[in-house]
Amino acid sequence: MVEELIESGEYLQALDSLRDMNDEKTRYLRLVCLIGLGEYQKAKQEGMRAKAMAQSTYYDVVSMYIVALKELGEFEEAIDLLIEELSMPYIPYQYENLFNTAYDEILLEKQEARYEVESKNQIFSIEEIDQLLNKKECNEDLLYMALDQLQQLNIRMIIPTVKRYLIDPQRHFFAKTLLIEIMIDQQVDEEMEVEKFGEIYPLNPSYMPMVLEQMQYEGILRYLENALENENPSLLEQCQEYLEYLLYAFYPKEIDEMDYNVFAAAIHYYVATLLSIDIDLSELEILYYCDLEAIEEQILALKQVEC
Repeated sequence: MVEELIESGEYLQALDSLRDMNDEKTRYLRLVCLIGLGEYQKAKQEGMRAKAMAQSTYYDVVSMYIVALKELGEFEEAIDLLIEELSMPYIPYQYENLFNTAYDEILLEKQEARYEVESKNQIFSIEEIDQLLNKKECNEDLLYMALDQLQQLNIRMIIPTVKRYLIDPQRHFFAKTLLIEIMIDQQVDEEMEVEKFGEIYPLNPSYMPMVLEQMQYEGILRYLENALENENPSLLEQCQEYLEYLLYAFYPKEIDEMDYNVFAAAIHYYVATLLSIDIDLSELEILYYCDLEAIEEQILALKQVEC
């Protein structure tokens, strides 16, 4: 009867029937009613007690308690609770997904709520970023906001997590490069490895240049400028942007100086094709002083990187 009232939105009538405070299901259903009525402060107060005594309803109670904290704008407490629950050795699959989603949503709401009144370096804590990097799946916007934030924090505090992230083939190549650049900037002297497109590269950030400070950037760009600066400045600009993207994608892979012209020719062709510009590969042979087969081979290599 009570559950039917709840399903029909008759929360006040249902709440009046839920009086046995020694019964954990009653406490849970009271939370559902209070949330439904928008009585978030009362839901928080009852949620604390319900959580302490819950057994079979534990995860349902925690879910309602988190909703109350979120609606009250008590983001830090909600985040701490989610981190605590998600760090447990076992959590039922359906609740793990629910809590992961809630974690992303609450971090975003926290960011939005504080963006106008706090500087960026106060939005995420190092513990929150560590949690994000450890998650199997993460909202992409949230991830890159966190990485931007991480530039202002001490990345050494989460080096074990960063190392696991870099070597994981399921993690995005671009985010991996951003992590490496943060470590370069902070002069992290640690031996580690990064996986990129099926290849493993050893690295020590303290001895590495930033992506666009590599000789290969200026070298490849010079070939593109010689070919396009006078003929098609707009295409040159697009090629330069794509070159930068590719170098971030492949980093820390080194490109031999002898291959700069081939790399530039492949970028020229690939970007022109994306822009529906007709181009003859044989003309690129002459323009970049390289072999047609080498250009075709490099074009195939570029296609493994999804923009």
